[in-house]
Amino acid sequence: MMIFRRQWIPPWALLFAQLAHGASWILLVTTALTFGVRGISPGAIAWIHVVALGWVTMAALAILLHVIPGFTDRPWRGESAARASLGLFALGVASFVAGWLTQNVLLVAGAIAIALALAVYLSAAFVTLAQGRRAEPTERAIARALTMTLAIFGVVVALGLSALASLEGIAPATWSVRLPPAHAMLGIFGWFTILIVGVAARTMFPICGVRSRFARLHAIVGSVLVVGAPLLAGGLAGDLAIARTIGAALVACGCLLYIVDAVDILRRATRPHRPPQALVAASLVWLACALVLGAGVLAGAPWQNAFGYALLIGWVGQMVNGHIMHLGVRAISTMVRGQDDVTRPGLLLDLRRSWITFGGMQCAVLLGIAGLVSARPPLVEAAGVVGGVTWLVMMTNLAHAYRAAFEGTSASPSMQ
Repeated sequence: MMIFRRQWIPPWALLFAQLAHGASWILLVTTALTFGVRGISPGAIAWIHVVALGWVTMAALAILLHVIPGFTDRPWRGESAARASLGLFALGVASFVAGWLTQNVLLVAGAIAIALALAVYLSAAFVTLAQGRRAEPTERAIARALTMTLAIFGVVVALGLSALASLEGIAPATWSVRLPPAHAMLGIFGWFTILIVGVAARTMFPICGVRSRFARLHAIVGSVLVVGAPLLAGGLAGDLAIARTIGAALVACGCLLYIVDAVDILRRATRPHRPPQALVAASLVWLACALVLGAGVLAGAPWQNAFGYALLIGWVGQMVNGHIMHLGVRAISTMVRGQDDVTRPGLLLDLRRSWITFGGMQCAVLLGIAGLVSARPPLVEAAGVVGGVTWLVMMTNLAHAYRAAFEGTSASPSMQ
C-alpha cells in the first residue's frame, strides 16, 4: 500500500470537496424557501459558496497540483506550501459558510483565511508556471493559459473580498450591489469554464478514447472567454449595458463552440466505460440550458437563481462528477496500488450505482431549475433530497472502488 506517500492528487482534498458536495444538498433543502423568492438570502449565499468554493474550487485546486506539472512539464516550486495552503483554504471555507449561516465573526475570519491560503497557492503556481522558457510550444501555450486562468481567479477572489468589505461597511455601499453579480459571472465563466475548457483538452482523451478533431478550437474558445467573461463582469460592475451585452454574446459564442467540439468527441467515444461520458454530455446540455436562461435574464425575466443553479450544479457540477468518476477513481487506485497502477476506473466501480448517480443527478438538476424558474420551493426541496440521496450512492460507489483496489479485485469486464 502507498497511502502514506505523497499522492499526485491529495486524496483528503478530494474527500473534502465531496463532503462539501454532500453538504450542499442539505443546505439546498434548508434554504429552499429563500431560493424561491426574487432576492437572495444569507443562507442561499452560503449554499453558493459551499458549491463554488468547498466543492468545485477545492477539487480544481487539488487536481491542478497534478495538472500544472503534468501538462506543462514544469516541476512545482513551493509544492509543499501549495499543498499545505489547501488545509487553510478548507478551514477558511468552513468558517466562511458558517459565518453566512450564523451572521457572526466567522464570516470575516473565513474570508481572511481563504485569501491567505489562495495567496500562497497562487504565488507558488505563478512561480512554477513562469519556469521553462525553453519548453515546447504546446507546453508554453498551456502554461500561459493556466497563468491567465489563475490570474482571473485571483480577480474573482478580490471582487468577492471587496463585496464583503462593502457589506461590512468598510468599502462604498454601492459595491455590495454591483460587485456580487460581477464576482459570480467572472467566477463561473472566467474561472470555472475557462479551466474546464483547458483541462478537458487533455482529460477528454482518457475519458472518451478519442481527441478533438479541431485542434485550434480550444484556443479560440479560451480566447473568446478570456475577453468575454471580464467584459461581462465589467459591464455588470459598472452598469454598462453595451459592455454587458457584448460580453454576454462573446461568452455565449465561446460556450457554444465548446459544446460543438465536446459533442463531436463524445459522439466518437470508444472507451467502454460510459457513465463518465454521460455525465460530461449532461453537463453540456445544462450549459446550453443555462445560456437560454441567461438570455432570459438579460431580457428581464426573473430567472437569476435558476440561471446560477443551472451553471453551478448542471454545467460545472456534472462536469466535475464526470471527472471524479474517472480521475477520482484513478486517484483512488494509485493511492492504494501505487503511482504506476493503470487499472481502468470502470473495472473498480459498480456499473449500476454509476448509472444511478447519472440519473439521480440529472433529476436533481431538473427539479432545481424547475423550482427556481416557477418559484416553487417544494421542487427545490425535492432537488435537494434527490441530490443528497444520489450523492450517497456515488459515495458508496467510490468506497466500492477503494475496496476493489485494496483487495485487488475488479468488476467483470462484461459489466463495463
